Amino acid sequence: MGDARTLTDTILAELNKAGLNPSKILSQVYDGASLMSGKIGGVQKLLQEKLNKNIPYVHCLNHQLHLVVVHAMSAEAAVMDFFNVCNALYKYCKKPTIAVHYKGERLKRLLEQRWTGHLATVSVILNNFEEITSLLTEIDSVRAHGPELRMEAVGLLREISTPSFLFIANLVHEVLALLDPPNKLLQREDTDLWTGLSIVTSAKVCMQKLRCVEGFTKVWEKARAAANALPKSTTPKRRRTGNKNMDDYLVEETTGQREDDVETELKRLYYSTVDSVVGEMDQRFSEQNSHLYRALAVLDPESDLFLDPETVKCIMDLTQSPICYAEFEVAKNFLRSQKESKTEGDNWTTKLILSKYHKALQTMPSVLTAFKHALTFGASTAMCENSFSSLRNVFSDHRRSMLHKRKAQLVQLAFERDLTRKCTTEWKDTVLRRFNVRTRRLQLF
Repeated sequence: MGDARTLTDTILAELNKAGLNPSKILSQVYDGASLMSGKIGGVQKLLQEKLNKNIPYVHCLNHQLHLVVVHAMSAEAAVMDFFNVCNALYKYCKKPTIAVHYKGERLKRLLEQRWTGHLATVSVILNNFEEITSLLTEIDSVRAHGPELRMEAVGLLREISTPSFLFIANLVHEVLALLDPPNKLLQREDTDLWTGLSIVTSAKVCMQKLRCVEGFTKVWEKARAAANALPKSTTPKRRRTGNKNMDDYLVEETTGQREDDVETELKRLYYSTVDSVVGEMDQRFSEQNSHLYRALAVLDPESDLFLDPETVKCIMDLTQSPICYAEFEVAKNFLRSQKESKTEGDNWTTKLILSKYHKALQTMPSVLTAFKHALTFGASTAMCENSFSSLRNVFSDHRRSMLHKRKAQLVQLAFERDLTRKCTTEWKDTVLRRFNVRTRRLQLF
C-alpha cells in the first residue's frame, strides 16, 4: 500500500464506506512528499483525474512551518552547534548518577521531526540555568563521580557559560516563541485555511520587527547579564600563553578575541537568522494557490473587497455553484450595517457570521455557500497525524495479536478521547456493575 494509485483507491473506498460522496471533495491537504503532492503521479493528481474535477492541493501549513524552522536554523553552523550542546546536556542530565543531583525542571529531548521540542528545551535551559550550572560545578568538584563524568561536566560548563551560548539561546527562544501560536492553532481540527494563513502572516510581521538594533541589543544585554551573574568559578578558562613568535617584538595591542569582536559576530548571526526565517516564510507561504487565497481573503469581514463576487468565483466554480451578484451586494450592505451597529466589540470572522446570521443568509444561498466553502478548506494534517500517534500507543508489544477490527476500535476510542471523557458517571457505574456481576458468576462457576 505504498504507491500513489493504491492510496488514491483506498481514500475513495473509505469515503464511500463512510457514506460520503467523493464528488463533493473541495480541497486536498497533504505533506510535501512526492507520493502525495506529485504533479504527475501523486495522490493529489490521481484523485483529480479519477473524479474528473479540479481539486486544489494545499501543502500542510504545519509541515511548511516545520520546514521553515529546520532550514532557517540549519543555515548557521553556530545555531546547529548550540542544539548539539543542548542535546549533549540532555543526555548528560539523564544519566541516573547525575539525575539524582539535579534539582531543576527536567530537560526535554530534541526531536528533528518536532521543532516544538526545541522551544521546550531552550525554555527549560533558560529558566533553570542556575540549577544546571550548579549541578555541573558540583559534579566537577566531587572526585567520587569519576574522571569521565567530571571531564564531561567541565566541557559542558565551559560551553554553556559563554555569552555566545546564552545569546543564541535567547535568540532561538525569541524566534520559536513567535512561531508557537500558529503551530498550536494549526493543530486544531476546526482551523480553516484562511485563519491559518492569517496567523502565519501575523507571526511573520512580528518576526520582521525583530530585525532592528533594539531587538539585537535586547537579546545581547540579556545574554551578558546572565553570563555576568555566574560565579567566577563557573566560567573556567584556559590559561592564556604568549605567542613565542612574538618574543623579539613589542606588542602594543592584545592578541586574541575581544568582546567587540564577539558582539560583531553575534550581531551578524542575529540578522542572518532572522532574515533566514523571514525569507523561508515568504517563499513557502506567499505563492501557492494565490488565487484561492485571494478568494478566501475577500470572505474575511475585515477585507476592503469584502464579498467581491468576481474574486469569489474561483471557489464557487469548484462545486459548480451559481453566483447571484444581487445576493452578494445585499449581503455586503447587510453585514456591514450589522457590524457598525454592534458596540460590544465582537471579533468579526466568517464563523461568527455563519453562526449569528445563518437565518438571514438562507435567503441568499449563493453567499451562504461561499461562506461554507471558506470554512471547508483544510490547512493542516495535524489531526490525521495525531491518529498515527494514537496507533503507536495502542499497538504495543503486548497487543500485536489483536484482530484488525479490534485495533481500529481501540484507535478510535483513543483518538476521540474528548468524546469518551464525556461519559457520565452513571454509565461508568453501570459498566462496572455488570463487570462485577459477570466476575462473581465466573467465580461461582
